[in-house]
Amino acid sequence: MGDPTGSPPRRTEPSDITAAAVASFSGCRDERLRVLLERLTAHLHAFAAEVGLTQDEWEAGIRLLTETGHITDEHRQEFVLWSDTLGLSMLVDALASPSPDATESTVLGPFYAPGAPRRHYGEAIAEEAAGAPAWVHGVVTDTAGAPIAGAELDVWQNGDNRLYAVQDPGAPEKHLRGRFSTRGNGSYAFLAVRPVPYTIPDDGPVGGMLAAAGRHPWRPAHIHLILRADGYAPLTTHIFDRESAYLDSDAVFAVKPSLLRDFLPRAADDPGRPENVDGPWFSVRNDLVLAPASA
Repeated sequence: MGDPTGSPPRRTEPSDITAAAVASFSGCRDERLRVLLERLTAHLHAFAAEVGLTQDEWEAGIRLLTETGHITDEHRQEFVLWSDTLGLSMLVDALASPSPDATESTVLGPFYAPGAPRRHYGEAIAEEAAGAPAWVHGVVTDTAGAPIAGAELDVWQNGDNRLYAVQDPGAPEKHLRGRFSTRGNGSYAFLAVRPVPYTIPDDGPVGGMLAAAGRHPWRPAHIHLILRADGYAPLTTHIFDRESAYLDSDAVFAVKPSLLRDFLPRAADDPGRPENVDGPWFSVRNDLVLAPASA
């Protein structure tokens, strides 16, 4: 409609577009969804305005997201890699931390596969040679120090070829994965291999970003754990090798000092040698603390 006074219509300002986009969600009946959409839109518009986003840069961003979708499949989650390498995964994890008295959590990572085989106390998770044996053991307790029996540890790791089983088409499906239960006194043990540093997949859009930004794609050596027990908040965490490279520059910002562990060398004739180990090996003590689900 024209202005009856004959004055030229007011020009649309960038702030008008932002206001209209945010207001478009006012009818959303899900209160939490409405807040998420409104704030996401407001911050996205604020970013574009702050940096003076150009048309060419916007188009490059759309191409990047398209490439991310194309490269993502059941074995590779490039969107998770974006979240990890931008620190968002660790930020969300920190915001959800259940208790300051529990073991610190860290990222799930893109190589977790549900349905790992159930294994017995002390059993090896490697289905074939994959590195130096590492006896991982400890006790699971609550925040008051009481042992938790029947807790499930879901573990997975890479081998000395720097690959997880889901990345290696030649590896057995059960390789370097397993689920273990704690005993009556809260103790657990399994035979892993000493992990090695590896690169996150860097042949796609995320790798291109890292290279352009002068960042490396390396992660320090670690073993993954998900700990679950009835009545307790689940815990996703890592065991980091204290002697590993890249501890101070993890590509996904997941290293926490409290999660560093010592891989202690043991001789072949050490009296504590596990039955399923031949030759030199390592031992790793890794006690874990769960917070109550109410936390």
